[in-house]
Amino acid sequence: MQFFCNFVKNSCSDSTFHKKCGKGWKNLIRQEPVETYNVMPIIMKSAFKGSLSAALLAACLLCSCGNKENSSADRLPANFDSLGDAAKVAYMMKMVSPDSVARFICDAALRKNKGETIDTLAIAVAYAYENFNDSSLIVFSREFEDYSENLPLSDKMKIYMMAGQTDSKRLGYELGLEYVNHIRESRMSVEDIKREIEEFRKACADDSATYKRFVKGFKTVLKVDHGKDLSEDVYKAFSEIN
Repeated sequence: MQFFCNFVKNSCSDSTFHKKCGKGWKNLIRQEPVETYNVMPIIMKSAFKGSLSAALLAACLLCSCGNKENSSADRLPANFDSLGDAAKVAYMMKMVSPDSVARFICDAALRKNKGETIDTLAIAVAYAYENFNDSSLIVFSREFEDYSENLPLSDKMKIYMMAGQTDSKRLGYELGLEYVNHIRESRMSVEDIKREIEEFRKACADDSATYKRFVKGFKTVLKVDHGKDLSEDVYKAFSEIN
């Protein structure tokens, strides 16, 4: 959850950030030192997620997700796309559940759906962070983190760049370090991986350095995880990727 925590801390006012911390949010915001090219936090990320108060999150989902119909998002007002980013998020917060708001913000920032756009990701996330409370905020933040992390590589790179939380020289390497977890959690086949990496390579056509750093990070974690729960087919197919 460090990506989300760092993002909102830099997007919100100090007073709002510390006010939320005072309500118990500080238990989720842990300022861990970030080391360039430190592989271990990425490898341990899935284990950390699994231990993050499963009972609390289940209760949050029951309280926050069951009261609103996600289909309400299909009935957007005619002038919706002319609204400012904060106003769009405010409308969605009234109409859909917190996890749906998180997905809306990501998709709108990526312009996936016609008539649904977010121009400044930081403004949209900061508004949601400042106006969700308690269980709703936990559900929103967890979904924003999970959803953005499980986007296709090219989209994930765009979100990270919009968030401005990753140094441009480190971006490719970080994406590579995280990609093995993405493969594992999405249960991707060799062909799925080849297809996604090829799309990412094309997206990096004007920035070959980012692609090379991605390959370096990816191969690093493949080597560390070899013989564990990844199939030998995946290891053989990509351990010498270039």
